[in-house]
Amino acid sequence: MFLVFLTGCEQNELPDDTVPASDRRTVLLYLGTDNNFNPEATEKIRQLTDSWNGVIDGNLLVYSDTSDSPVLVHIYHSRLRGNVADTIETYPPENSAAPTTLTRVLNRTREHRPAASYGLIILSHATGWLPAEMSEPPRLKAAIQDKGTDETYNYMELSDFADAIPYKLDFIIFDACFMASVEVAYELKEKTDYIVASPAEVLAPGFVYSSMMRHLFKPEADLIAVAREFYEYYDNQNDVRRSATVSVTETAGLEALAVICHSIFDAESSEFQETAGQARHKISIESIQCFGFGNQKIYFDSGSYIKQLSSEQYDDFQIALEKCIVYKANTDNYYSAGTGTLQIIREFSGLSIYIPQPAYLEANEAYKKLKWATRTRPSLMRNVILF
Repeated sequence: MFLVFLTGCEQNELPDDTVPASDRRTVLLYLGTDNNFNPEATEKIRQLTDSWNGVIDGNLLVYSDTSDSPVLVHIYHSRLRGNVADTIETYPPENSAAPTTLTRVLNRTREHRPAASYGLIILSHATGWLPAEMSEPPRLKAAIQDKGTDETYNYMELSDFADAIPYKLDFIIFDACFMASVEVAYELKEKTDYIVASPAEVLAPGFVYSSMMRHLFKPEADLIAVAREFYEYYDNQNDVRRSATVSVTETAGLEALAVICHSIFDAESSEFQETAGQARHKISIESIQCFGFGNQKIYFDSGSYIKQLSSEQYDDFQIALEKCIVYKANTDNYYSAGTGTLQIIREFSGLSIYIPQPAYLEANEAYKKLKWATRTRPSLMRNVILF
């Protein structure tokens, strides 16, 4: 009996609740939800905590900004407490759309859980490459939204977002609207190997967080499974909620795609007959598949556009595009909050593309500053308007 008692004491005194650490992969979920997504933050943390698997080899951190005191949380499995979400740091109210905030959080994440591989998930409002200061088109405002003072909002521009990433990521998942575009992908190609995103609007609740981490913490992150579950969730919905477009882009192939597009756009500009300084295009914009907000023509399907623009080089474009698009899926229609209706999807290549046009002069000027535009459309630098 005495020996049994001693054994029991020794077991109670063993190290019990050390936080598990993995050097294989660290993932940061960045909840830029100081906006009408505020309730989503608590729900996402709950889903991730409830679904955490004790055998997962990896580190999950969550930065959550819901207007009060932003927090950095570590989700893991404790031998004594089960699945827990421990707050690592609490910050005073801050602008989660500020590049300095994103940089600081990413650096703190790496400092807290250094690993061989890093991933980033962004949940917020976004509009791809469009700049925040634009007055047209209305209601389209850049990447990551944060509620500021006097009911105004702060936004993070795409170029600032790219510059704010302090180290190379294995993947970025955008749980946000309009982020699967060639412009976004090309801007981020030096920052990440893969991008998972949608070229259209993303309906709430977004990606399937209850199973996402099981895929992301495999020895090789299964991004296709993450995208497929997103698609299947919405494909099983009814009415206007049956709406999803998603793709997984490998950024290593984007330079080859840019070379082909440069050739196509260069040939295109040489065929224009300029009248009063403005070129006339040989195709109608209405015939190209679009994923715009409402009736706004901003996010065109890249394959649909190139097919009509250059039948001679379309096959070369498709070959280059297929080396970029690891996975793509779409429902028959996509929902647009601009009209509150479903729009048919006739063609889907996985990435959208912008077509400069007179209706959006501000967008045209902003577009010229993008890395994709300077690489593929040198004619724009000479102020040639395409439509």
